[in-house]
Amino acid sequence: MSNTDYSAVEYGEIDIPGRLKEITAAHERLRTEAASLTEEAAREAIELPGWTRGHVLIHLADLSNAFARQARYAVEGKSVEVYDGGRPTRDRRIEELHGKPVEWLREQLFEGLNALEEAWAALGPDGWSLPCSYRKSPLFATQLAWWRESELHTVDLGVGRHSEEWSTALSSHVVHFLQPRLPEGTRLVADDTGQEWSTGTGDGVVVRSSLTSLAAWISGRPAATRPTTADGSPLPELNAWP
Repeated sequence: MSNTDYSAVEYGEIDIPGRLKEITAAHERLRTEAASLTEEAAREAIELPGWTRGHVLIHLADLSNAFARQARYAVEGKSVEVYDGGRPTRDRRIEELHGKPVEWLREQLFEGLNALEEAWAALGPDGWSLPCSYRKSPLFATQLAWWRESELHTVDLGVGRHSEEWSTALSSHVVHFLQPRLPEGTRLVADDTGQEWSTGTGDGVVVRSSLTSLAAWISGRPAATRPTTADGSPLPELNAWP
């Protein structure tokens, strides 16, 4: 039995069924939005530098299949790379395949979502505690990662979902996970929930806004309202993604 508190503050304070319910809803949005994309729309640039909607589709297709494979192997007591060949394979496939016809990209995404749902449905009661190669962590890490990836990239598609619609649980988890992006001494204040995060000590800059706005800013996603600093200075430059 795992001693992990799956509803801990850093995981959004919701349990596994609650998180999977949000992921299921994200899958339905992805299916609907991907089905609406035309060939022209798939080639349009998005907020992510250098990426089009086609890049998002193949990335999500590959990652969902990769996480499904992590689960299948974990159940067998085995470990396998997230991508055969590691991160270079992941990057190469995105660059080589994002320009494929949108119908093909859509089929790849749907196959990946189906595979992930099937693999996760087959997990036993202690399945999330099984070791896997993703971040050399329990399989639960793939659930958290896919929660983030599916929601953030649905916003990237830019055809319906907005960061303001993220749940409190997801937004809180995103900010916690991405705290390493904050420069030393930075303090975040969510005005609507009262939550605070800080890095290091000292009199660094205080950044405040709504929780969803903070989550959008720290993850590099667009939001209707940007956070502001308490002293009116520019927002700090964020570090690399952890």
